[in-house]
Amino acid sequence: MKKLLAIGLVAMSVLSSCIGTDIVEELQVPEEVTISEAVDSLRIGDSFQFAASHFDDFGQKTEQTISWSSTDETIISINNSGLATALTEGNIYIRAWVGETVDSVKVNSGMTTSIMSDTRSGTLQGRASYTVVGDFNLRDTGDNLELTFESNFRASNGPGLFVYLSNAGTNVTGGVELGRLMSNSGSQTYVVSKNDAQLNTYSHVVIYCKPFGVSFGFGAFNN
Repeated sequence: MKKLLAIGLVAMSVLSSCIGTDIVEELQVPEEVTISEAVDSLRIGDSFQFAASHFDDFGQKTEQTISWSSTDETIISINNSGLATALTEGNIYIRAWVGETVDSVKVNSGMTTSIMSDTRSGTLQGRASYTVVGDFNLRDTGDNLELTFESNFRASNGPGLFVYLSNAGTNVTGGVELGRLMSNSGSQTYVVSKNDAQLNTYSHVVIYCKPFGVSFGFGAFNN
């Protein structure tokens, strides 16, 4: 009987470590379009292939056709596939949209071509009674993306913790799984193929308890 009681207490401890209190997962998020490949500036005469993705109101990436436009086609023109060409000097906005959902980036047409920053960063925070703290950055290395938790990272213990990129805030619906959490503290790096995600595709990093379907912590990208 004592042995059964001990097993029961351990099971309850594991269960409570991943359920917490008063957690309600958001199942729906705003529909969005995200420009994932862009430039800050484009040299007159140069062309650049913009890219964007559409996500529905469950955070799922869809195969919707992206429409493109420039706020001034005489400065930078862009065709239906997102190929932009700098024609004359000036500043414009490149827009990508599906229906009423729009994303845009400011682009300078001038003397140089400058790709947007290859690194994004943010800070993690815990949910409910869970502790999750630390800084992170996502870097484009060429063929892959690398998500790094810095040395100040620390997270509560829990079964089945995984790391995700997500557009659903604290939820991972429609997100990309990067793997099981390597350690509950310290620096660690996760690699994801650019076939699965681009640098600007996702808005959040989430640490998620898969067995019980709750997030321990999350962080939004600052840029």
